[in-house]
Amino acid sequence: MNVGIRVDGSKNIGMGHIMRCISLARSFKDAGSNVFFISKYQQGIFAIEENGFNVKKLSHDEQKEQESKEEFYYGNSLELEKESEEIICLIEICKLDVLIIDSYNVTEKYFLKIKPHVKILVYIDDVNAFSYPVDVVINGNITGKYLDYKSYFKNQKFLLGPSYNLIRDEFKNISKRAVSKEVKKIMITTGGSDPFRTMELLIDIIRSDNSLDGIEIHGIIGVGFQNKQELKEKQRQYKNIVLHENVVKMSEIMLYCDIALSSCGSTLYELCACGTPVLGFVLADNQEFVAKKMDELGYIKFLGWYHQLKKENVNYTIKEIIHGFETREEMVKRQQGLVDGNGTKRVVNVIREMLF
Repeated sequence: MNVGIRVDGSKNIGMGHIMRCISLARSFKDAGSNVFFISKYQQGIFAIEENGFNVKKLSHDEQKEQESKEEFYYGNSLELEKESEEIICLIEICKLDVLIIDSYNVTEKYFLKIKPHVKILVYIDDVNAFSYPVDVVINGNITGKYLDYKSYFKNQKFLLGPSYNLIRDEFKNISKRAVSKEVKKIMITTGGSDPFRTMELLIDIIRSDNSLDGIEIHGIIGVGFQNKQELKEKQRQYKNIVLHENVVKMSEIMLYCDIALSSCGSTLYELCACGTPVLGFVLADNQEFVAKKMDELGYIKFLGWYHQLKKENVNYTIKEIIHGFETREEMVKRQQGLVDGNGTKRVVNVIREMLF
């Protein structure tokens, strides 16, 4: 089976799409499939190649990429039309059986143009923006079953909910966490990029409360960070700040830290697998429903949008969870039952059954 995966990653888009697709690609490879990626932007391409997969590079205007804001960065309708033509050529050249697309920059027209050229067209979704003309829709978020998906075709398949979460291999089969009585280490992560300098803000907020001086702050610097030097200056200035860059095994840091402040993307499921109590904040529209639903069901504490993070609220919630041992115990119990790590295998099995 020949599988192509169309996905991008960058400082504007973030790296969450790339990482979940790499996880899925590994499961396809383990099942004996040939897998390659189709991508545009250098940060995402670098991450894919570092994980041992080949990339077919789509054409794009590199100068506009550097100058643009997110709304243009994805490309306009003319560029999307050109992209679909390039993809159709790649389907034919590489004899693709399956094409998987993970991007918000899609339209009904885009899918309909590509679909006749591939046996199985798959879309990895988060938001149910419209009815998708594809063979399989995957939404591994906790919100997947609440989005009221409508079928476009009679035999369309929907793989929804945490059973189909595309979590990375390192988060599979993690032992039940023994919750520490005392909180000594806080992890801060905003994903692969930090466009609003939220990590700097959170470090300053925690540092502003003298009662938290004994806490170690572990910040994760992603490949798309634009403010590395400012963060490293804080590390030089304060002994309790530890920065981690080019992390090989993220689960080790998550298990090492007692609680985490995290953006509400795919990292939430990794933290849940590790049983790391989370105070979550939202950086993008597609994260808000997930954050609110996970808060409602007791998996995280939701702090609000990045621009709503105020000193009084954040530090109050941090201290509340620090002193709430039983609350943390209950949260950890819920978290580690959420994702079993076999979502990618389930997806691969469904697609293989459809094809064979």
